[in-house]
Amino acid sequence: MLSPSIGSYAVYEPDEEGWESWEDQFEQINAALRAAGLTVVAAPEPVTDTASMERVAAFFAGQAIDLLHALIITWSFDHYTIEILQRVMLPLVIRAIPGIRTGSLVGAQQLNSVLFDLDVTCKLVYGALTSAEATEEAAIYARACAIRRRLRGARMAVVGRRTEGMTPTAVDEVEILRVFGTRLLNYGLDEILEMAAQIEPAAAAAVWERIAAGASAVMSRTEHGISSARNYLVFKDMVARLGLDAISIGSYPKCQGTMCIPIAWLNEEGIPTGCEGDVNASLSMLILSMLSDAPVHFGEMLAIDEAENTIVTSHCGCGSPSLADENGFILHPVRLAHDGVCIRYSARPGPVTFVNLVGRKGTYRMCAFQGEAVRTSMVFEGNPLKFVMQTPFHRIWRDVARGGFGHHWMTVYAHVAPELDEFCRLVGIQGIFPDLTAG
Repeated sequence: MLSPSIGSYAVYEPDEEGWESWEDQFEQINAALRAAGLTVVAAPEPVTDTASMERVAAFFAGQAIDLLHALIITWSFDHYTIEILQRVMLPLVIRAIPGIRTGSLVGAQQLNSVLFDLDVTCKLVYGALTSAEATEEAAIYARACAIRRRLRGARMAVVGRRTEGMTPTAVDEVEILRVFGTRLLNYGLDEILEMAAQIEPAAAAAVWERIAAGASAVMSRTEHGISSARNYLVFKDMVARLGLDAISIGSYPKCQGTMCIPIAWLNEEGIPTGCEGDVNASLSMLILSMLSDAPVHFGEMLAIDEAENTIVTSHCGCGSPSLADENGFILHPVRLAHDGVCIRYSARPGPVTFVNLVGRKGTYRMCAFQGEAVRTSMVFEGNPLKFVMQTPFHRIWRDVARGGFGHHWMTVYAHVAPELDEFCRLVGIQGIFPDLTAG
C-alpha cells in the first residue's frame, strides 16, 4: 500500500486574529495526517512573510514528496503559496478550518480561486482539525498524487503484439509517456523465446516443482510446466536487469498455455502483468497495484445477473494464486487450446473495485465502480470472480455504453473509486464513476 509523502506547512497573517495558536493547530493537523497513513514532512516554520516563504520553499525543494498541504490558520496573502508552488511544482491541499474571526475559510477560498485560474492542481478541503472526513479527503487526494508521481519514470516492457482483431487495445506509446509519464520498452516474442531457450533445464524444472507443489491438483504435462517456467525466469531476469515496474504480454492466440503461469506469478510477486497485448490494461494494473496489498485480477465482464445485481469476471487462467478462495488452485491445460498450463481457481471474497482504462491521444478515459466479491464456483474455466455491485447494473451499463469502455476489466481488492477519480483529474483524463454520482 502507498504511504504518500506530504509536505505540510502553516500560513497566517500576524495582524489577523487567531494566529497565536498556529503551532498547536499545526501539530494537530500533522498528527491527523500521519494517523491517516501519510508520511508528513513538516516545514520548520510558518509562512508569514516573504522571507519565511523563501525559506519554506527552499526546504520543500529538497524533499522527495508527493504533494504539499497548506493549513490556512488565518486570512493571509495568497501570493506566498503561489510563489512556493512556482519553486516546488507539486499538487496542493488547501485546508480551511472553522473560525468566524480568523478568516481561514476566506483565505482558503481566495487561494483556491487564483490557483484555479492559473491551472495549478489543488484540492480545497474544509473541516475542523479533528474531522476524520476532512483528513480522509486529503489522504485520498494524497494517494492519487503519489500514484501520479510514481508513474512518472516507471518502465513497462511490452512483449509481442496486441491480439489481432482487438483494435481498442492499440496504444500510442508517446501519449502514454506524455499523460502518465510511463515509458514502454518493446520486445519481440522471438527475443523472449530465444532467451528462454538459454535457461538451464534444471533451473526451470526446480521452479516448476515449486509452483506445482502449491497446487491442489496438477493436470498439465510436466514438459509444458517446465516450458512455462523458462518464460517466467526470462521475465524475472528482465525485471531485475531493466528495473521494470510492469509488463504487457501479447499472449493470444500464439502463446496460449505458455505465458499464463509467468503472468500469474509475476503478478503474485508484485510486478503487474497483463495479457493479450493490452498495454492500457497493464497500465491500469500498475495503478491499482499501488492501492492494495493484493495482486490485481485481469478479467472480462462475462455474466450479469440483474436480479442479484452481480457480475462474473474472469480470464482463461493467469490470475495470481493468492487470490484463490480456500479451495486453492489447480494447474490445468488452457481452455480452447486444450494444451499448455494455466492456473484455475474461484476467487476469494472481499471488497473490490472494477476498472477499465481505454483510449489514446485525446480520448483516454477510465471507468470504475465498487462492490463486494462473493463466493462462486468454477462457472468459467479460468479464474472466475463474482461480485455484488453497489450501484444498479442498468446505471453502470448506461455509463459503460456512453463512455465507450472496453472489454478488459481489472479488479482490485479495495474500494478505491475516490482515489481513481482524483487521479483522473490530476492527469487530465475523463473519469466515469457511477458509485460517486449515484445520487
